[in-house]
Amino acid sequence: MNEYDIKDTIAALSTPYSKSALAIIRMSGSKALEIASKICFYANNENKNINNFEHRKSYYALIKDENNIPVDEVIVLSSLSPNTFTSEDTIEFITHGSIVVIDALMNLLIRNGARAANRGEFTYRAYINGRIGISEAEAIHDLIDSNNKLMAEASIYKMRGRLTREIDKLRENIKNSLMLVYGELDFPEDETESFSYDKLIKNFEIIKKDIENILSNSKRVENLINGIKVAILGRVNAGKSSIFNMILDRERAIVSNIAGTTRDFLSENIYIDNIPFYLMDTAGFHKKADNDIELEGIERAKKCAYESDIILAVFDGSSVTNEDDINLMEFLNTLENKNIIYILNKSDEYKKFNKEIVSGNIINISTKTKSGKDELISALKNYVSDSDMDIFNKETYVNNRERGYLESGLKQIDICIKKSLESYSLDEVAEEMNILNNILGNVSGKVDAEEVINEIFANFCIGK
Repeated sequence: MNEYDIKDTIAALSTPYSKSALAIIRMSGSKALEIASKICFYANNENKNINNFEHRKSYYALIKDENNIPVDEVIVLSSLSPNTFTSEDTIEFITHGSIVVIDALMNLLIRNGARAANRGEFTYRAYINGRIGISEAEAIHDLIDSNNKLMAEASIYKMRGRLTREIDKLRENIKNSLMLVYGELDFPEDETESFSYDKLIKNFEIIKKDIENILSNSKRVENLINGIKVAILGRVNAGKSSIFNMILDRERAIVSNIAGTTRDFLSENIYIDNIPFYLMDTAGFHKKADNDIELEGIERAKKCAYESDIILAVFDGSSVTNEDDINLMEFLNTLENKNIIYILNKSDEYKKFNKEIVSGNIINISTKTKSGKDELISALKNYVSDSDMDIFNKETYVNNRERGYLESGLKQIDICIKKSLESYSLDEVAEEMNILNNILGNVSGKVDAEEVINEIFANFCIGK
């Protein structure tokens, strides 16, 4: 990574490049203190340089350029190696948020020996200096990009090493198994601990189960942090958009007595007790759609249903059951492992609907009077069980890169089990185990993979 030469001292703006009350410019590297000493003067004694920066101390300073012209009065924060984020000497300048000041200070730092940092270079240095692993680095990126409270919390847990500790446990188990194999290879006559393939296979089965648990628990965590997907389905004019608006508590969708107002699907995020939900208001189900737009709308509604975690099946309680209602129920009956909440809308009007076609409990709703709303909200909240929150509080999520390595690890451990069952030579089994160890090492970045590292840090923002 030539563009990330760690011998250089780097500097970057860590706050948005725009007019604001304050801005933060960060500098890290072996020359950080030297450069700061050249340009930093005590604010109450502008002829005296600040030469002795102490660890975790702040200074009220005047920044002056080479011509002794003031740039800004700032707060300077100094942190000394190795007890910093990058493990290098680090200086942070809290300046006034003027574009002119930001540009002037950045140019001054560069003229005095620093260079502009590349994307993610501060985090890269934390990684390369052993301060964090790849998983923690990616979690920092996820935290910055998080768009809900649970995503931020999950990112912080992962940033603090939750996944890395799990992977380290797996690798420790592999190493212990390798010790058994190598002990048998080196000292076959030693009977202090008898070796058997059965014992080795048992260890492999434990490791396999642990990997499967990480993947399955991650899926449950992801469902929470990405938002629980809720698809609202029903025939034309059943009141789907009214239900959509009622849950959101605002007029997001157009509501009309004219059939077929919604042709595509509308979506919106909402929080219920800090749990994110992703609502999808879909086009009405027709038994006989008579144009391409309606057909496409129905296909998109079905796609929303397939992708959802919860389906709100809405029926018009004020009208008799028709073939469109039956068509919807027939579709719902083809779905497997879906949490379906059946809603009888317009409960304030005369009830004509035949409830016998519905294969589940029904919530009576009136979007006009808001009757039944609390029951519906409770039903949505009940989708998130105490065990889900327990998993969230104890486990972590994996991204696509990490999942790929874990799934490869499962395939590799099957090879280890197969060769042990067939009593392959211990040398061959040990070789497969080392491959497994390296695969899992790539999850947390304990095994160097330069191409992957390049891609990860290239997605970071400048200044991080």
